[in-house]
Amino acid sequence: MSWWKHKRPTSIAYGASTHVGRVRSENQDAYGCFPEQATNGHGDRIFIVADGMGGHAGGKEASRIAIREVPGAFFDTEGQSAHDRLRSAFRLANERIYDKAHSEEGFERMGTTCTALAVIEGAICIAHVGDTRAYRIANEAIEQLTNDHTLVEEMRREGVITADEARVHPRRNTLTRALGVEQALNVDVYDVGTLTPNERYVLCSDGLAGVTSDELKQLVLASDPQIATEKLVALANERGGHDNVTVVIIHVT
Repeated sequence: MSWWKHKRPTSIAYGASTHVGRVRSENQDAYGCFPEQATNGHGDRIFIVADGMGGHAGGKEASRIAIREVPGAFFDTEGQSAHDRLRSAFRLANERIYDKAHSEEGFERMGTTCTALAVIEGAICIAHVGDTRAYRIANEAIEQLTNDHTLVEEMRREGVITADEARVHPRRNTLTRALGVEQALNVDVYDVGTLTPNERYVLCSDGLAGVTSDELKQLVLASDPQIATEKLVALANERGGHDNVTVVIIHVT
């Protein structure tokens, strides 16, 4: 009976790479994939990229607080809705960073961007603050899933400037939202689908901005996740390496 088949369970493979770049003296990016050893499509997973800001000590510490606190809070709130779990996790990380920035000398004005992709019972949700990005690559097409929380991107969305002008605007890296900057945090959280074989997701810091979407798609499709992350980081450095760069690729198989 050829019409009847067992459904093949989905699995998740991932790769991750980070580099200080060719200009900065310290890598303030951070990433996490939790739990690291899970390989099948069952059980909750969370993948995160954070890009710190606020001086050497502050930026590095802020991104690492986010990578520590977000998954900890996420896994401590099982039973709540996916959106509530992610919002609570981001807001706890925001509180931890904000408190440190206002209580310890040398950490003033610290903050971090953060983008997380969570897999909960086979459904995929994204939480996002800042200008780290999430992409989906499916059916030979690439789609940016997140909106940058930057001054220039807001101007572009409002029609004040064009997309071409936004790409070269001198304030294109000015953030309008980040973890740890204010006590209250607005988090973008949304559903993006379910685990679907052959789809790939990319999380990256803005150090990858010099790589076009088409180049990103081609490199991700051409290699396994770990090799693709390494090639993307190398390409960003070939283009000048003006910033720290971090890439995480999730491949549903």
